[in-house]
Amino acid sequence: MADVVLVYPKSSYIEAAMLHFYPPLALLNAVVFVAQSFTVRIIDQRVDRDWRKHLLEELATKPLCVGVSSLTGEQITGALEVSRIVRQHGGVPVVWGGVHASILPAETLAHPLVDFVVEGEGEIAFLKLVEALRDKSPLAAVPGLWYLEGGKPLHNPCPELVDLATLPELPYHLLDMRHYIVDFGGEPMFAMESSRGCPNHCTFCFVQKTTSQRLWRALPAELTVERIQKAHRDYGVRGIELLDLESFINPERLKLFCELLIKADLGLFWNACARVNDILRLDREGLALLERSGLRRLALGVESGSPRILKMIRKGITVDQVRDVSTRLAATKIPPVWSFIAGFPTETSEELRLTTELIVHLLRENPTAKSSILHCFRPLPGTELYDTCVEMGLKRPQSLEEWATYEMGKIDFPWISKEMQHRIAALNFLSLFIDKKYVEVDSPAVRLFGQVYGPLARYRFKNEDFRWFLEPGLKQAFLALRRWS
Repeated sequence: MADVVLVYPKSSYIEAAMLHFYPPLALLNAVVFVAQSFTVRIIDQRVDRDWRKHLLEELATKPLCVGVSSLTGEQITGALEVSRIVRQHGGVPVVWGGVHASILPAETLAHPLVDFVVEGEGEIAFLKLVEALRDKSPLAAVPGLWYLEGGKPLHNPCPELVDLATLPELPYHLLDMRHYIVDFGGEPMFAMESSRGCPNHCTFCFVQKTTSQRLWRALPAELTVERIQKAHRDYGVRGIELLDLESFINPERLKLFCELLIKADLGLFWNACARVNDILRLDREGLALLERSGLRRLALGVESGSPRILKMIRKGITVDQVRDVSTRLAATKIPPVWSFIAGFPTETSEELRLTTELIVHLLRENPTAKSSILHCFRPLPGTELYDTCVEMGLKRPQSLEEWATYEMGKIDFPWISKEMQHRIAALNFLSLFIDKKYVEVDSPAVRLFGQVYGPLARYRFKNEDFRWFLEPGLKQAFLALRRWS
């Protein structure tokens, strides 16, 4: 049995149609040093149907602690269930980390099921905490730790940001990697981190609130390629997904990375995330280099087709620039995935229409392009737009349970009229099927439905024709079937 137990909570309803997932990098990073001196068990709710049984088995041997990581939203529900089980059966400390705990550490610590909160990066902090629990030594030396002493919340200063190049290889041996090799276009793909942070200032993004993410840091290009080659050798993968907030910040590193991949001659593909501005900096030769290096999917955040909304959220781009980049990418073999959000505060019906029209244009211009699911904007605490939303009537959640209701389908915000809520909900469902992103879903039933329903979904989305719109009931039926099975 393990000294340390970490549990990764399930989250989105989309997971119900998946059999393989990206690895829980937040947990692997948290124990990158811990695993060198302690035994560690990682339990993933997404892949382990007997996770409660396995957690209880570990609790019976009294580990030093149980940790969970969570984003703001529905993942909190799973994390709370873990915490409740530990409190009822374990009698061991519960540690929370991740984005939500880092955004609201004091509020997270105030919950009766939480004993410790690690704010920010956990590699050093979690090791120091586990050592302190083992040695029963003072907690004041644990960087970034929030804890109670005499009923009073205390907070230790956060540690200096880690140099990614100094971190050991992640302890993938703690996972059954069969669950974490994703099928992408019929080929096995592995997900990894090559950088952290984002230097941009979008008014809706959690990066504003988390000190560990405001500074962009990256692995050297040479080390990144070495780790890609190792994943290829160890797991037989044919592709790599870089789970970075932004992979294109440093043009020289990007150029060297591409050249090294080409030189390695492994025939691997890679996927990454960039900004429209990054692509505008590249000339024709730069795009050709990306293409030769095997870039197969490029995620690009647009968020809105409204010039006013783009300025309000400080995206730093224009609609004309988006169209320009679309035209450039259409001349290559690099498929873009454009991300969009509906329901920003003060967004008008016509501005939402500008967004859907831009999506239709981008998909029509480039048959290889895809659009993200059109989710409704969710205000995150600590962001500039969150304060605007409070002024517009948003009732601030007062507990972890209330924050858990911030699930991906939430649209009942005070600044969105009932008519707009209905419209956004319909567009959200239709956006699942307006391109071929459904082919990346594991469920054969979902893929078949997407193939058959796609033409109607595209017609409804383009024309906003919601007459006899009964399709969302199919989603609820599917989720009920998955829960029953």
